[in-house]
Amino acid sequence: MRTLEALFANTTYQIQGDAEKNFQYAMYIIMELLGEYVQAERSTSNGRIDLLLQIKDYIYIVELKIDNTAEVALQQIEDKGYAKPFVNDSRKLFKIGVSFSTANRRIEEWKIAELNE
Repeated sequence: MRTLEALFANTTYQIQGDAEKNFQYAMYIIMELLGEYVQAERSTSNGRIDLLLQIKDYIYIVELKIDNTAEVALQQIEDKGYAKPFVNDSRKLFKIGVSFSTANRRIEEWKIAELNE
């Protein structure tokens, strides 16, 4: 997350958009280029996970918010039950809430929490 934070802070404001999809797409491309298995808009029975990153020992469920808080993003993961499809998976589950600011076009805040489902 610190690396992503630095990348967005270093990107010129002329090429960044103000919509959540723009930030989501950029994060998806970065994770894909790192060679990790990532899905955007992964459908569940109760909504869509913004970004789902699955690696050998971990699963990361990422919810993005624009001009809101990382806590609101984390709460959506809980409220929508985004971790339920992975309940029988042996990998450790984490939720990540990310807040983007349209005023300064970068990651404003992020929080990581282990899922207890």
